[in-house]
Amino acid sequence: MDLLKNYINRKFGIDENKFLEVLIKSPGAEGYILGNLGEELFKEYANSIGYEALRIKEKPEGGNNAKSDDARGDFYIRKIGSTKDEWLVVECKGVKSNSEKRSGLTKISSCLTLLNKHSIERKKQIESIYNSGSRNYEKAKVNWEQKNAGNFPKFRWSKENPGAGVPDLTGLWNSKEDIAKWLKSFKEEDFNENAYWDLTAPIRLLQTHMPSTRIDTKTKIKSTGPLVSEFNILCVDLFLKTGKHELVFVNSTDLNHQAKSPNHLQQNYTIDILTAKDNFQRHKLLKPWYDDLDLCIQETKPKYRKLDKSQLDGR
Repeated sequence: MDLLKNYINRKFGIDENKFLEVLIKSPGAEGYILGNLGEELFKEYANSIGYEALRIKEKPEGGNNAKSDDARGDFYIRKIGSTKDEWLVVECKGVKSNSEKRSGLTKISSCLTLLNKHSIERKKQIESIYNSGSRNYEKAKVNWEQKNAGNFPKFRWSKENPGAGVPDLTGLWNSKEDIAKWLKSFKEEDFNENAYWDLTAPIRLLQTHMPSTRIDTKTKIKSTGPLVSEFNILCVDLFLKTGKHELVFVNSTDLNHQAKSPNHLQQNYTIDILTAKDNFQRHKLLKPWYDDLDLCIQETKPKYRKLDKSQLDGR
């Protein structure tokens, strides 16, 4: 503790109590620490299963313009002992802190709609999302090809888990009326913003958050969301919603792209929906997500990249 006390005094000129007071009032600072913690935990995990992990600079010399287009992640990894110049780029993220509010789940009626779509009417929901995405893609394709030479990138959505993802809550309730009755067993304040922040609400939405704006160099489409090619593997730390530093992984090429821009990833993928109905247990992780990095790499076969030493963080 003396080490931490001395660090705080040396870096900030205050004692631990004042530091804690300020930290609690600064969600941005907490988020930054959690982000870095997630990266460190990923590195430890990767090392523990036989990978070396080299940290990539957030901003190389020259700023964002000097950032390599295919190294916009946090780590290069490869198997320990390998001498081949074959690396995978891993991007580390946490889950979206205010996903429930952004999804309108402070209204009980919205909770009913969400839970019904992911349980009672899930099959119908999957078909609807896939067809809607396909229609939006076709319109974008026609519009783009009328204005540009060449071919629009192909549509590559999963039919089993389309769009931003459709977690499977099948079997938790018997009918929509059953869900409504369950929701009515809670107080209205159980669904307010503070309840979601404090993890006391009966629902938790596990979503990614990737708000970067990028221009696709092939189609010239500008959209909010990273490019599919920026990294090989996305690693997400579920801590903010589960209270445990659980890591899940996905090959970026297996995520459903934006319907109107096939080379852009979406901002928010829904990994799971936890509920008090089954004591906030995680449900079966649906493809393309994996709990195991090795298995994700073995089964999805991401394309290796060459190491760009100018991108390495030597600290």
